[in-house]
Amino acid sequence: MPEIANVNGKITPVHEAMIPAEDRGFLFGDGVYEVLRSYAGRLWGFERHMKRLERSLREIEIVGLNLDDIFHQIRNTHAQSQIQDATVYIQITRGAGPRSHTWIATGLEPTFFMTVRHFQTRGSGNEKGIRAIWLRDQRWGRCDIKSINLLPNVMAKQKARSQGAYEAIFVDARNQVLEGTSSSLFSVMNNALIVPPNSPAILPSITREIISEIALELKIPLVEKDITLDEFFQVDE
Repeated sequence: MPEIANVNGKITPVHEAMIPAEDRGFLFGDGVYEVLRSYAGRLWGFERHMKRLERSLREIEIVGLNLDDIFHQIRNTHAQSQIQDATVYIQITRGAGPRSHTWIATGLEPTFFMTVRHFQTRGSGNEKGIRAIWLRDQRWGRCDIKSINLLPNVMAKQKARSQGAYEAIFVDARNQVLEGTSSSLFSVMNNALIVPPNSPAILPSITREIISEIALELKIPLVEKDITLDEFFQVDE
């Protein structure tokens, strides 16, 4: 089936989707996003992703949206695609208007944009593991917001690929490991699952949330604590 896009309710093939040139997402990165998967036609973790999307919108003060309508459009567009194993990308920006760092209190209508594309596998990475490098974290101080400002992540991921690695792991000024450019970080130490504490330095991960619940069900100890880069090199997995 063709890959499709939805811009403010208008569904088209992806290559025909149009965004206003003065959209603040394009001019300033003034927006947020979510990415979720569908398996056999079923959207995975939909409610959790939408809850995080709502939080991101609230944190950067994007208002004027009917979220129930947005959620309906996401489900409907995905269903229209008929793509069973899909990557669904969702982006909401503050809207289009004359370029100004500040936004007016009223008048801007948020831009809703989404695509439904065929999921691209990672080859044997899930089974055999991947190579990773580490880099000093140079991102902004609110990584808990799923902002479309991803230049540091893009540059770090590109550096990893240029060195024959798949992912780059961010390390803060205290030498604590945080997360990857597009992945969460889990460590196995002494038969326990170790995760960094949630904070503005990392994204509240849906994957982490569900894995933590599974670990609890299986009675696998789960510990939230910082670990240094030196300790990270000593983990079991």
